[in-house]
Amino acid sequence: MKAIIYDSFGNLESGKYEDTADPELKPGTVLINVLYAGVIPFDVKVIEKVIPMPHIKSPFIPGAEFSGVVVQVAKDVENWQVGDYVCGNPNSYGGAFADQIVVKTEELCKIPPGLALESAAACPVSSLAAWHGLFNEGTLNKGDKVLIIGATGNVGSFAVQFAAQAELIVYAVGSAQYEYDTLTLGANYYLDYKKQDYLENLPKFDLILDMVGGENQKKLIPLLKEGAVFISLVNEPDPEELNLYNVKGLMLNSGSNPKQLEEILELIQIGEIKVKVSKVLLMQDAVLGLEEVKDGKENGKVILKN
Repeated sequence: MKAIIYDSFGNLESGKYEDTADPELKPGTVLINVLYAGVIPFDVKVIEKVIPMPHIKSPFIPGAEFSGVVVQVAKDVENWQVGDYVCGNPNSYGGAFADQIVVKTEELCKIPPGLALESAAACPVSSLAAWHGLFNEGTLNKGDKVLIIGATGNVGSFAVQFAAQAELIVYAVGSAQYEYDTLTLGANYYLDYKKQDYLENLPKFDLILDMVGGENQKKLIPLLKEGAVFISLVNEPDPEELNLYNVKGLMLNSGSNPKQLEEILELIQIGEIKVKVSKVLLMQDAVLGLEEVKDGKENGKVILKN
């Protein structure tokens, strides 16, 4: 099969589209023809070794999320068959930037009939990260206030919609050019992070979901109510800051969750949740897609197509 191959970590440009061995079917798995694969910031961080992944040995195939069609089923597998359209984000990173991938059935979700396969490929990592970030702690109730940092990105746009659907009061942070789009998705208030005073005169929040990270967290944690929750998708919150303001905090590690993903896909299918795909590239152009995601200029998902 063909795949995007990296012989070493460190440089996005070193990825090559070339022949490699077909993946082997194992007990409890299915073989899938990958039709679309989503490109996410995590892919960039793994390849550039910003996030160390010692269990991944070179050469390796990147890619965390995909949609495709089942072409072979292991003998011990039930309730899955050739021709099923599926998507997922396997718990073991890598393999989606290829013609084919082998995945455990417990990490897969069937795609509802009629849902665009490119939309399905855009969902597994981003939508589940947003869902888990908002609701895993189980602390939010109708009318609670949430602050979403990085609300215009892939995870952020899902988070705004899920929060609005849960009837939370949503304060979204992003750049001015995306204000209308984000308010249309359900945000109640929009804060332009380029304004010096954008974090002033705000209410206390029940939860802050941060997709940006860095030193700015020290300005965000004091905005929480006592006992509230700070969730980061980027780096661990400072324990001293959390203790100082008597709040909870954690860095989210969001894995596969097929049951929840199935519910999200159904919401997308009926139009209650929107997916924005900004660009579809051929699989052989994966390096270009990775570079565009790193640049962060696309307000939507970059998708690779086989």
